[in-house]
Amino acid sequence: MSVGALLGLLLLQPCFAGTREERLAVVQFIHPGSEHEPDSADGRSWNTDAHRRKFLLQPGRYLASLESKPVAADLVFWGEFEPPTRLVRTFPETGGDMPRHLFTPDPVAFYPHDPPLMNTDPFVFGGRFFYSICKQNNRRGPTALQRLARGSVILFGSGRGRDRFVVDTVFVVADYVDWNLSNYRERLKDVVPPEYFHSTLEPIAYEMQVRNLTPSQTFRLYIGATFDRPCEGMYSFFPCRPYRQEANTGFARPVLRRPGIITDNLTQGQRLNPMPDAATVREIWEDIARQVLGQGLDLGVHAEMPRIRQVGRLGPSRRDTAR
Repeated sequence: MSVGALLGLLLLQPCFAGTREERLAVVQFIHPGSEHEPDSADGRSWNTDAHRRKFLLQPGRYLASLESKPVAADLVFWGEFEPPTRLVRTFPETGGDMPRHLFTPDPVAFYPHDPPLMNTDPFVFGGRFFYSICKQNNRRGPTALQRLARGSVILFGSGRGRDRFVVDTVFVVADYVDWNLSNYRERLKDVVPPEYFHSTLEPIAYEMQVRNLTPSQTFRLYIGATFDRPCEGMYSFFPCRPYRQEANTGFARPVLRRPGIITDNLTQGQRLNPMPDAATVREIWEDIARQVLGQGLDLGVHAEMPRIRQVGRLGPSRRDTAR
């Protein structure tokens, strides 16, 4: 069965169906907010250090308002993409949260490496967003992030200056598949595209192998709702703008304010806010979307899948591929 066909079957289930243990929630999810620097004249090789964000250029589709239809364009946006990227340009330094570098994805296939290659999570390319590992386990075992119900919303962003939360990805949970390190290839082969295995799942599995973690450790792959297949009228998006070659700067990630839901000075961890019903989640989602639009940005609802190229200037050397 194809990836598209299987996803279609999964998404026939009601958005807010789930077990009694699952929670409908809006999650403020903090991940590192520093910007990647180039490590060569060509761009950035596969990251093996701490996670960072990149300001990215990729073809896609966006909405200029909640009432409009998607428009195709080359888009610029903040996100996580840890495989190799090609440097498009460097912007003049203006300070604050403005980006210094614009990259475009230039991925290679996964390869064993020491230190391990970093994974990309969340992943916003190829039509559907995916989120599969980060903060889903701690020393005591699985966390509440493995028990989010369909229709939950995850606000992926970063705490900046201890006085604001800036967002790069708004993820609406449409469905999920549970997996572990022993069964992930079989469980997910018809659910996610091959590029996701290379950029996220194989790096995760290899890192866990290097760290000698138990193969039975569980995870949950969340599948994002889309504009074409929304969940209770909600869909995943990333703040963006159409790319203008003459533009001499990028944009700062938008600040979100929502008392009782978002903690402005949170710099790590997550805040899980249980929700009473779908209508409450939808109202918060709309408020978040309008805040992004109100800061002069658009809603990116699709980014083309970066195609894996043959090993080249940003790929692994013989030294890199040594176990």
